Parts: sequence; C-alpha cells; structure tokens
Amino acid sequence: MEIMATAYIMIACDFGQEERILEELKGIDRIKEVHGTEGHYDIVAEVQSRTTDEINTTVSEKIRRIDGVRSTLILVAQC
Repeated sequence: MEIMATAYIMIACDFGQEERILEELKGIDRIKEVHGTEGHYDIVAEVQSRTTDEINTTVSEKIRRIDGVRSTLILVAQC
C-alpha cells in the first residue's frame, strides 16, 4: 500500500462564487473531497498526492488560478 500525502485546503471565495468554485474543484484529479463551510473560509478540499510538493503544485497551479478564489490556507496532515 502506497502512503499518500494528505492536506486540507481552506479556500476563501468572492461573494456568490462558492457553488461554482465547489463544482470546479470536483474536477481536479488530486482532490478527493470538497465541502462548503461557514466562517472565514468558504470551502475545504481534501487533496491527496504522492508528495507534499505535488500538493503545493495542485494548490498554486490549479486551485489558486480558479476565478473567484481569494485566498487559500494549506493544512498538511501528519500521521
């Protein structure tokens, strides 16, 4: 069994863009789950990959480039 790196990405969106962004996130390969949240962040996404570098690439090259994403916070899970 291969050990995967896991991170939870907290995403703040422009007002009214949450549902559209949530749907776009579902199409990104390394994202395993997405959920709407209440509070400072609007969405949390679970990302799994072979390395944390791949997680960083997913966030910087895919998630942060979605129109309407204002900011992200990466929480790397430690096992």
